[in-house]
Amino acid sequence: MDAKRAPQDKLACVSKCSQHIFEALSTSNNEPANADDFLTSLVYVVLKANPPRLHSNMQYMIRFGLPHSLMAGESGYYFTNLSCAVAFIEKLDGSALNLSPEEFEGYMRGQRAPAALTKRHQVANDTQKLLEELQGRQQKLHQGVDALTMELQKWVQVVHSQLDEATSQFDKVQKEITAQAEASQVMSSLAQDGSQEKVKEQQPVLLPNDNCQAPKQTAC
Repeated sequence: MDAKRAPQDKLACVSKCSQHIFEALSTSNNEPANADDFLTSLVYVVLKANPPRLHSNMQYMIRFGLPHSLMAGESGYYFTNLSCAVAFIEKLDGSALNLSPEEFEGYMRGQRAPAALTKRHQVANDTQKLLEELQGRQQKLHQGVDALTMELQKWVQVVHSQLDEATSQFDKVQKEITAQAEASQVMSSLAQDGSQEKVKEQQPVLLPNDNCQAPKQTAC
């Protein structure tokens, strides 16, 4: 608003800001905002924004602006609420807020905070501590998972080495069994050949008998 030159442009900035406040209130409450909510929110926005040369800009719009724009219509309503908010802030003291002068000065200097705000800070601190505790637990859990994964990998390696050793031993035993079986087959075949030769040697040899006479030859 302070960067604008024409009074209507400054007033347009006030209207846009007020419209954004109405939209924010409607979104947060899920219902149209009323005049009391708007004025209270406008006071809060003015305090938080602290626009530069606010009084000078308002006086400039009053002196050089069009009267019907400042006193009627939507822009006039927004400007009137802004004037009320500024007047309330100027006259704000402890008695207007039902506070003692000491409490009011403490709040204004930031030495004290409302009970609701203190409770919010307490809840935020508790939530922060809980998040830190959960992060520590999560880190410990990740470390435990990593250690368990390393142990599992070592166990798998040991099992694979044992399986390889058992497989190699089984191959050796199988080869020995096969060699013994082949040797026994060779020995059995040799034994069978020797027995057959002995049988042949023990068989009697038939010789011709001297008493046997050849058949006589007859003349035809």
